[in-house]
Amino acid sequence: MKRRAKMRCVWLLALVVTLALSGCVKISVVDRTSTTTLPPVEAKVGSDIDEHDLAVLAIDFDPPLEYEQIMAAKEGITLLVAVENSGDSSENNVTIQAELSTGDGQIVILEDENLIPSIAPGEITIVRFKSLGDIPYRNAYRLKVWVEPVSGEARITNNQKSYDLYVTQPE
Repeated sequence: MKRRAKMRCVWLLALVVTLALSGCVKISVVDRTSTTTLPPVEAKVGSDIDEHDLAVLAIDFDPPLEYEQIMAAKEGITLLVAVENSGDSSENNVTIQAELSTGDGQIVILEDENLIPSIAPGEITIVRFKSLGDIPYRNAYRLKVWVEPVSGEARITNNQKSYDLYVTQPE
């Protein structure tokens, strides 16, 4: 699975280059992650409920998804994922996964995973998914990123983010 994922990982490079060659494009990124307020987790005296807590904070792209910067990028586009250890314990061998699918989320186009060797309490680490190849053109994509829960992690609602990416040509 890991080898297949590595071979298929191609974060937006070919799509953007293909579209850029045909003219100016605009790529909009919309955060689909639920923004509803979750009830607080009840902590018991002597409990270690917050001892383990990882979170995906946000994503970004390097270079940003703007026409001029995409055209100047010689090494492709890199997906950046910010992961925070908001728990009280250091975590080791933390797995981060990313999946690019069709706009309706039904067909997986690309998937990849990366590893954080160690992340200390309060630390924010940027995980990089480098572009490696081609992806088919679509008007819309869904991008999901998540950090695998670690042993003892009780609060996992903050472990994932989901985004819609819309490709349009400005008028």
